Amino acid sequence: MMHVFPRTFTMPIQRGERAATASAAPLTSAAYIRLRREAAGLSIQEVAGTLARNADDVAPALDLVHALETPGNTARRPETLEALRSVFPFDPDVYRQLATDPAHSHPRICRGCGCSHWDPCTSDDHGACAWATDIACTACLPDTAPVECCQ
Repeated sequence: MMHVFPRTFTMPIQRGERAATASAAPLTSAAYIRLRREAAGLSIQEVAGTLARNADDVAPALDLVHALETPGNTARRPETLEALRSVFPFDPDVYRQLATDPAHSHPRICRGCGCSHWDPCTSDDHGACAWATDIACTACLPDTAPVECCQ
């Protein structure tokens, strides 16, 4: 089957591009979940397939992941966050802060991958990431020198 895209189709931006062009506006819990899923290299379908216990559970799992990545929706039960955490790394406490706390008390989060001081990116070559800018980590902007900061 051949897929045809309209002329307005653009490829998804990479996390470095997203970090470089991101706004410093407060991040939502939905955006945080999406950033962490994408940083793990997973599609919504892959996450849903992992969450589903059988074929009948795939559609509800897809609905759940879509809902959690929709602004204004939040997970109601801790078990939901733990199930997602078993599929890709994120910090449930950061998620809850973004969902419930006022913006001035939100933790600092990279707009390219969603990492924070509490769950930094790590690699075998470079260890944990650092802050490259106020809103991006050195894993997303590797050619930028780390800045001194405190959370």
